[in-house]
Amino acid sequence: MIVMVGLGNLGLALGGRLVECGHDVCGVDLAEARRSAWAELTGRTAAPSLDEVDWAQADRVFVVVRLTEQAAAVLDRLAAEPGKRTCFVVTTLDPSFAGALGDHARPGLRIVELPVSGGAAGASGGTLTAMAAGPLSDADARLLTTTLAARLVTFDAYGEPTLAKLFNNVTGAYNALVLAEMLLLAERAGVDPRRLHQVLLTSSGGSWMAAGFADLLDDLLDKDVRLLRAHLAHLGGLPGLSLGTGLPERLAAARRLLG
Repeated sequence: MIVMVGLGNLGLALGGRLVECGHDVCGVDLAEARRSAWAELTGRTAAPSLDEVDWAQADRVFVVVRLTEQAAAVLDRLAAEPGKRTCFVVTTLDPSFAGALGDHARPGLRIVELPVSGGAAGASGGTLTAMAAGPLSDADARLLTTTLAARLVTFDAYGEPTLAKLFNNVTGAYNALVLAEMLLLAERAGVDPRRLHQVLLTSSGGSWMAAGFADLLDDLLDKDVRLLRAHLAHLGGLPGLSLGTGLPERLAAARRLLG
C-alpha cells in the first residue's frame, strides 16, 4: 500500500494518478475538505491522521506537505513505525534540511528526496519531471516512471534535487514577474493586456509561466524565491531583477488585467 501524506493540489493529483494506475493508495490529511476531495476523486476514504494508517500494509510513503517543519514531523513519526518502507519526500524543503535527510533514515526506512516539477496537471497526466537523491531502488524508479514521471533525473547527494527544484522555480518566477511587468506596462501604454497575452502565448516572449499564468500559486512561488535567496546569501543572493518585494502582489495585479 502507498500512503499519500498531504492532499493539497499536488498530493491529490499524485494520489489520484497512482489510484488510476491500479495502486492501493491511502490518503492522509488533517483537513476535512481535502479528505472529501480525495473521496470524490478516488472513491476512497482518507485518514484524518497518521494514527489511522495501517502501517503494517504500507511499503511506500509520499510526503507532500507544505512546509519543511511539517515534513520533519512526518519523518520523525515514520522513524518510529516498525517495518520496511520507502519514503519519497516531495515537499520543497529548506536546502539545509534537505542536505541532511539521511539523518532521518533508520534500518528498514529508506528516504528518497523527490521534488517534482510540472504541478498538479503534470502529476495527473503522468508527465512530471522528478528529481531524486538517496537510495532509489530499481522498483522505486519503475513505479515513478510508469505512473507519475516522464523524466526522472537522479543526483549524487541529498540536497541537490531541492536546489535544482528551487533553481527551476525561481527561473519560473523571473519569467512570471517579467510577464506581469509587461502586462502592467502595456495597460499604462494603452495596449489591451488580454490581447498582448494572446500574442505572448504563441510568440517569442512566451513561456511555460505565460501559459499557466492564471493558475500560478503565487505564495508558493514566493516561498521558493525566499528559500533560494537565503541559501545563496553567501554567493551574493539572486542576480539581476529583484524578486524580493511584492512578487505575489504584482502577479495578482497583472492577472486582474486578464480578467
